[in-house]
Amino acid sequence: MRALRPITQPIVALMLRFVGRWAGPRAVSSPIRSPIRSVLVLRIDERVGNVLLTTPLLVRLAETLPDARLDLLVAASKVGLVRGIVSVIPFQKKDFFRNPLRFLALIRSIRSTRYDVAIDASHWHTFSASSALLLGLTGAKVRIAHDRGPDSGWVTDRVPLPDEHESEIATKLRLLAPLGISPGSPKMCTQIGTDPGAAESIERWLAQTELGQPLVGLSPGGRKSAHRMPPEVFAKIGLHAKRLGARLVVLWGPGEEAIAGQVATQSQAILAPPTDLSALAALVRRCRVVVVNDTGPMHLSVAVGTPTLAMFTQPAEWRWGHHEAPHRMISGSGRSEDEIVREACSALESMLRS
Repeated sequence: MRALRPITQPIVALMLRFVGRWAGPRAVSSPIRSPIRSVLVLRIDERVGNVLLTTPLLVRLAETLPDARLDLLVAASKVGLVRGIVSVIPFQKKDFFRNPLRFLALIRSIRSTRYDVAIDASHWHTFSASSALLLGLTGAKVRIAHDRGPDSGWVTDRVPLPDEHESEIATKLRLLAPLGISPGSPKMCTQIGTDPGAAESIERWLAQTELGQPLVGLSPGGRKSAHRMPPEVFAKIGLHAKRLGARLVVLWGPGEEAIAGQVATQSQAILAPPTDLSALAALVRRCRVVVVNDTGPMHLSVAVGTPTLAMFTQPAEWRWGHHEAPHRMISGSGRSEDEIVREACSALESMLRS
């Protein structure tokens, strides 16, 4: 899809102009008062963390609108992350060009539902033409999104952008303000990894390796290299965990074999088997603590309820981090490796003892 962006963006821009004229903004300054019978939330990108960060919004909708129809348009590959929270509509982004008939059938189905409300829950800091187009095409009476200035012409209710210290979850929950719904205090959640197939396969592997407890997971990988602490940091934290009596398993995903292997060797840890997302979640659920970079598995660990020690290389923990107990955030910005390791080891010791 990246290769197609120079071609697709002008096309989508023209379509957005049409949608914007057809579905202009609704000038309101007070919450909607009419009964809300149906809501569609859009979060179509395929990043694990981004989908999970939307779950508190879904939970809050379910809490406050128990009789309404609640649907989530979500990337087909990430349906498992949100199954059981609300109803899901799988979305294949490539259908726009590769299977336009299926794309049009999806739009017809969405429009035929006649949603009262549609919410674009994509990032506020960057413009998603795909999400914007889909929001306009829903035909919903109320279309809510972050206020992106001129790019918000098809939105009926624009939500102000956050300040620099607001968490991503809090920002997403403010999308409910036009509906008169307070943020509440919902948490990230997911049922992934609880299905018998994934859980049983991990239990068999744990029995074969005789790892025992307490089990500490080290997850040194990450999609963005700038968000990864040096492997040596994870190895040193792992060795400290071993001195405290913990057992170590190094978690990894596609393309992370080399980093994971290095940490496993240096910390005398067991390397996890290859896993899909569901099996990874099942293994994370079995850990007492997971030490992880600022990446998708960090949000996964928090969402499944495992105490999470998150390592931030950049000053972004206020937005992307999870500060409530039992989780801990370590900021590495402008600090030496020794300082980072000392703080992380102290935090890990406290987490293992609690």
